[in-house]
Amino acid sequence: MFPSRNESSQSYSLPILNKKVIYLDQFAISNMMKALNPKMRSNQGRKVDEYWLRLFERLDSLCKLQLIVCPDSEIHNNESLLSGFFEPLKRMYELLSDGRTFFEKGMIKRKQIVEHFSNWLNGRQETSLNLDPQSVIHGKINAWASRLIISVNMGNDNDIVEAIKEYRDQSFIGLEEVFNYWISSKNLDLKFWYKHEIQSFGNATMKSYINYLSKLKSAHEYSARPEELLPNDSVQLISDMKSILDQFEFHNLEQMWAKIIEYFNEADFSQLPTLHISALLFAAIARQAAIGRKRPPNRGTMNDVNMISSYMPYCDAMFIDKEFSNILGEIPEGDLNYKARIFSLSTREEFMEYLNTIEKSATAEHIAKVNEVYGESWKKPYVTLYQS
Repeated sequence: MFPSRNESSQSYSLPILNKKVIYLDQFAISNMMKALNPKMRSNQGRKVDEYWLRLFERLDSLCKLQLIVCPDSEIHNNESLLSGFFEPLKRMYELLSDGRTFFEKGMIKRKQIVEHFSNWLNGRQETSLNLDPQSVIHGKINAWASRLIISVNMGNDNDIVEAIKEYRDQSFIGLEEVFNYWISSKNLDLKFWYKHEIQSFGNATMKSYINYLSKLKSAHEYSARPEELLPNDSVQLISDMKSILDQFEFHNLEQMWAKIIEYFNEADFSQLPTLHISALLFAAIARQAAIGRKRPPNRGTMNDVNMISSYMPYCDAMFIDKEFSNILGEIPEGDLNYKARIFSLSTREEFMEYLNTIEKSATAEHIAKVNEVYGESWKKPYVTLYQS
């Protein structure tokens, strides 16, 4: 509660919330920002698609009603930095996330692997992993929102922007080479490509780790590029695995490595949601290439794969681009046994109806409590977000 100056503060218990977790792809954030921002509208020189205004109003209202949260992510941050409109985009995704942010994608993957590794050591690798969204999101999801949003402006670091561009370019080159291999293979078997992807994880991790050790031995060669000596995901993962082994009384380094290699060679990685989903996505693209797709993946493809594979297991719904919505549609339904409902521009009105259903599900008592805590005008959408 927010008392007047001469009143004493008051506090009381609030009902427990159960917010839906909805992830919005960057294109949705961008289009809503452009639709609301008068400066952007004048630059476009064309009529605004009213859908994006309606979508923002619906999302913002549901967030204020404490019914949904739309976590932001490192992908939002990185793509906004590259766009040239970082500040207005950041303002949009931070408003809808209310400060809730997905863990860095590498951390999410490591978390799943470490849990699976522990289960494997205990002889129960079939045990389902913890997919509670709170376990991978900074900030309490089901907390009643504050009226204030505290945002830290770190500025635009040109070195960070260049590093993001370099990663995108390198990923694109590597993916383009693999795509050409898929075309030449003519193999239409989705299961073959899935197995190829999922089984390559262990070897790829060990190769990355060994490459890092080689760099350390030649550290003097990287004096002008010290950032290349920072530990990569494989180094952090294996360090975590060694810590787990130490808890299981594997104190000898040789025994540790034997167990790690055994895990990489024998464990069932289809139990790991992030690896499972990314392998299915790449397998589906490989089959498209074998069938005759000529257009290679673009520079945003790796971001899309990382976004879907990292966040899908923890979301109630995702609004993504049409291409990857179609790719997901090519995967047998039973292979993606997650609760997330997938929407795209092709089903944008269905997404709106889904959001409407969420508000309809709220009880009169819930709405009354929101009005009591925040005031009856609270849920009014913040359509003047970009008006000074």
